[in-house]
Amino acid sequence: MSNRSSLGSERTTSGARSVVLTCLAITVLDGVDLIMFGAVLPTLLETEQWGITTATAGLIGSLSLFGMMAGAMLAGYITDRIGRRPVVLACIVSFSLFTGLCAIAPNLEAFGLFRLLAGLGFGGALPTLIALTQEYVKVDRRQFYNGVIQTGFPIGGVLVSIAAIFMIPAFGWKSMFAAGGLLGIVLFVIAYRHLPESIAFLTSKGRHAEARALAQRYSIDASAESGMALDQTRSTDTETKSGLKLLFAPRYRIATIMFPLITFFGLLVSYGMNTWIPQMLRASGYDLGSALTFLLAFNLGSGFGMVVITGLADRLGSRRVISVSFVGGALAVSALTLQPAQALVFALVLLIGFCASSTTGVYGFVGVFYPAAARGTALGLAVGLGRLGGVCGPILTGLIMSSALGANWAYYAFAFAGVAAAVLVALVPRKKRAERETSVAVEKAAEPA
Repeated sequence: MSNRSSLGSERTTSGARSVVLTCLAITVLDGVDLIMFGAVLPTLLETEQWGITTATAGLIGSLSLFGMMAGAMLAGYITDRIGRRPVVLACIVSFSLFTGLCAIAPNLEAFGLFRLLAGLGFGGALPTLIALTQEYVKVDRRQFYNGVIQTGFPIGGVLVSIAAIFMIPAFGWKSMFAAGGLLGIVLFVIAYRHLPESIAFLTSKGRHAEARALAQRYSIDASAESGMALDQTRSTDTETKSGLKLLFAPRYRIATIMFPLITFFGLLVSYGMNTWIPQMLRASGYDLGSALTFLLAFNLGSGFGMVVITGLADRLGSRRVISVSFVGGALAVSALTLQPAQALVFALVLLIGFCASSTTGVYGFVGVFYPAAARGTALGLAVGLGRLGGVCGPILTGLIMSSALGANWAYYAFAFAGVAAAVLVALVPRKKRAERETSVAVEKAAEPA
């Protein structure tokens, strides 16, 4: 058997698995913080802590989301300038410090500020983690492992939901934030010991000795992007420009505009459905208990879709898989307007959740579309600006539900968003030249020495 054949059949190396597991643990922490405020909010409203109202609670929740948006864009740019590892570690420190401070906040204003600053941290981590993961795993499995690390969000949400049941009655709501801060400190130690720097970044900066040492320590596969980076002995055109300039180079500028729009529509559906689906289904005639079961079905489908859609994208192509998934979700949402039987509704909501995770595939698509020198910046823009969809989704749905239009028009709005996302994905410019260059690089890396 030739070296090329054997290389293609190898499993992911232990070093790459270590990177994936560490990144997964960090996204679990992100999931913990994302759900934390929602878990303690009923208690805050019931006890009227600091005179909080539903209006001010909504503002606090929005501050966290805006922090995530700013953090993603800022960290995405910085990570292409100073490296992946320091940015991730700084994000964990930000999360740990300001989440812990929420437990001792003296008033609502300080609490809101701490939530905003914590959002900067966990918002900035995601684009950096995706970029780092895609550099260490084999090139033909980059999207799948992007999906794997993002399953940390629903895992973290489940952990918070379970912990809140026991901790809030026993120790009060502040214990949740104190525990989150301590968990962040533990994770910082783990990341500091096990999270490497980007080899592609090191080689682009001429730090070849460090890059070779990391490649040996993490048993880098020659068919991983990091393995290919070791063969680069001179700067290329993608390394002489900053990540931000590369995004608006002629062959990337259209995609740079389209990817944030795609994530906007994808997150509009995901956040809007997560927030309103119990009330929407109750307004359609289903009892509240069933509606809460449907919320569970939505999130189960979403977690499953993160892995399946990204895995299929590696095998069949991002454009085809993500477009079909968005259209499938739009059709399933539209079917809810027919008020089908409860058993069928459960299956439809499961499918909608599955298709709503297409945004995870979009992040993977962004990661493989751009060169390593611009990947962090591109992901930061897509994740950060796309978060506006997460802000607008619940607001738009609430406006529709409170008007005379009712739940059916909310379903139509979600269906429109899904179709719009599918069309934009299909229209992302093709990069035949870049794809050929990547293929040649893979073949070269696989050849016998």
